[in-house]
Amino acid sequence: MAARGILTSRVSPDYLHSNSTSHTWAFSAIAEIIDNAYDPDVNASELWIDKRDINGKVCLTFTDNGNGMIPEKLHKMLSFGYCEKVAVGNHQPIGHYGNGFKSGSMRLGKDAIVFSRRADVMSVGLLSQTYLKAIKAETVLVPIISWNLPNKTRRTSPETKNNLSAICSHSIFKDEKELLSELDSLEKFRTGTRIIIYNLTKNNNSGNLELDFLSDPLDIRNPESHLIDYSTINRTIHDKSPEYKVSLRAYCSILYLKPRMKIVLRGKKVKTKMISKSLSETETDVYKPTWINKPIVIKFGFTSSKNPEDYGIMLYHKNRLIRAYEKVGCQKQANELGVGIVGVAEAFFLTPTHNKQDFSRDEKYNAFMTNVGIKLNDYWNEKRGAANNTASSSKNKVLAPDWLWAQCDNCLQWRRLPGGFRQEDLPDKWYCHMNPDAAFNRCEIPEEPEDEDEALMGPSYKKTFKKQQSELKLKIKLQERQKVIQLSEKEKQLQRKEMEINQRKKSESFSPIVEKLKKLEEKAAKQEKMIEALHRERLQQEAASRQMLDAAENLNLVNLRQSELLDKVARGADIRSSASSASRKRKHSGNSICIKTEDGSVVEVIRNPDHDDRVVDLTEDSDEEREGAPTSSKQSKGEDPKSAPNKGDNSKSSTKTNSRDNKASASSDQGEDVKPNIDKLKEQINKLRTFKERGVQTEEKGESKEEKSYKERLHTFQKNVHELLRRIDPSKEWGGPEKIEGVIVQMMKHIEPNGEENDSD
Repeated sequence: MAARGILTSRVSPDYLHSNSTSHTWAFSAIAEIIDNAYDPDVNASELWIDKRDINGKVCLTFTDNGNGMIPEKLHKMLSFGYCEKVAVGNHQPIGHYGNGFKSGSMRLGKDAIVFSRRADVMSVGLLSQTYLKAIKAETVLVPIISWNLPNKTRRTSPETKNNLSAICSHSIFKDEKELLSELDSLEKFRTGTRIIIYNLTKNNNSGNLELDFLSDPLDIRNPESHLIDYSTINRTIHDKSPEYKVSLRAYCSILYLKPRMKIVLRGKKVKTKMISKSLSETETDVYKPTWINKPIVIKFGFTSSKNPEDYGIMLYHKNRLIRAYEKVGCQKQANELGVGIVGVAEAFFLTPTHNKQDFSRDEKYNAFMTNVGIKLNDYWNEKRGAANNTASSSKNKVLAPDWLWAQCDNCLQWRRLPGGFRQEDLPDKWYCHMNPDAAFNRCEIPEEPEDEDEALMGPSYKKTFKKQQSELKLKIKLQERQKVIQLSEKEKQLQRKEMEINQRKKSESFSPIVEKLKKLEEKAAKQEKMIEALHRERLQQEAASRQMLDAAENLNLVNLRQSELLDKVARGADIRSSASSASRKRKHSGNSICIKTEDGSVVEVIRNPDHDDRVVDLTEDSDEEREGAPTSSKQSKGEDPKSAPNKGDNSKSSTKTNSRDNKASASSDQGEDVKPNIDKLKEQINKLRTFKERGVQTEEKGESKEEKSYKERLHTFQKNVHELLRRIDPSKEWGGPEKIEGVIVQMMKHIEPNGEENDSD
């Protein structure tokens, strides 16, 4: 079909089956059909559920005495997504998705036919997968036919004949007469609706019907229900499943928080009960979430059911059961804590799923369940924990409810009975006039009001155990805090000790390095001291050298011509022969210089005023004087001492001659001038000082003229002394002029300040 040339959306016939799979449990599909009869738009007071055989087909029938439907409303009921349900007073509609009948009926069977009667019209509609498959329909088609009342004439329209033909050809009713006969059975209610589901779902394993109609003639059972409670992973698995899971009668008895409709299952009325009013040791608690203004009242108590698994939280939404016996708090543990406690709450603020068997697991749900678990623990601790009672005593013992409540079979109102009554003593049909309480023994009297305002104020019992536990926890926290403080102090002490140990270890590990560093520091200090000592010694040597040079200048030894010095050395033999007499005359002669060589010999150089210089070997002289031997060199060779004086003059003259000859030869051998040139000596000294030790330059920059003059004079003096020593003892290695400074120092020790020798030499 098209509207103004625009195509409309179509629904595939296969969607009828796929849509029904949202119900994993057959009883949840039955509950959808029961909800339609309970909702305020139908407002049925009674619902009959039964099993029938129609034309050889096993059928499941639902009949209510509600308002019935006109053809247009029936068409919307058989379509998808239409929901026109509104609240009537405090009666809130359960369905609001417009999908319950389609998903529920197609879950129970492949085909469903609906009969509805109102005061002025009767209608029949068909929703059949078998029909759609037979005609190979591409979209879902729902044939509907209507009759006017009270004459039962069929409403004529171009589609009426086709609709009647489709229903009679593809349903369990073969002609219009059978259809009218079924509608007439509703006449006793004046208004009402009957739903007949056939081609019921079969079990895939055995091929039998999923629903069991044979085990109990007064019940419909579902033996294939799960035997494991999936609400917790730690609960022990029981062979016996909860009764409401396998018995439709037990499920219908708790389906509504406050039942307002009488349900008759297979000819027997279901004894509905208000769970919140059938508990023992009932107490109320309050949950106050932040996202709603109205607090949530939660009632706790011990179950009076004989089934050991009938305990947990019962969660309702708009008076309809969503979650039954949900285990929370300590009930999730693999022990006996919380066993037997039932909690009841109207969770109107949560969002149920499409099959109305669970809530959306959002943050609100998680927060609510957590708080309910805490409050259930409080109730358990107060009722059983404080008295140290075991759960087994309450589990094995069936407790009587605090009050016995009965529902009137006429007005469906609940009345509280006085003490002394038992549930077993009540008849199947109970009426208000049977109530011993005169204040509530007539149907026109409203129900006894509940103390909701008082319940909203807070818990109905004092949580002394919780208070004690909180005080104990506070005490334990204080103790733990003190322990933490003590432990922290101990930890600090341990940390300090560890730090000390680590520092010791570090010091021990670094001790070799420290020792090496100390040794290096000591070595460096020693080297510095050695350098300072060497420097001081050098300064002392320089000072001694300056003294020596000054003394040598006083003796004219620096400027003494080398030829004259060599002549004196040549005349050494004559000088030694007359050493004794010379020793006595030295006091009255001119200046003299004593030189002590490295081998222990002593040489004296005497300069007279007439520049007649002489060199005397004092070592032999002093020995001859001590031994009384001849003083001349010839006497030491064994010559006649008497002839020595006569030969002295000759030797003297010959000594002078030899001195001059030696001077000439020495001048030629050494390549030196007869009189040393001071300027050349300075240049040589500077060159020697500049390139000392393999040519390494050590000349100090910025020397003063006085320092340079001193060094030049010192070198000249060293050179003269070196030549003198070499002439005295040619066989000995004296080294260069710069290496005889120690010899010169030894010489200077024998020179008096006035230029005279010591008496001891």
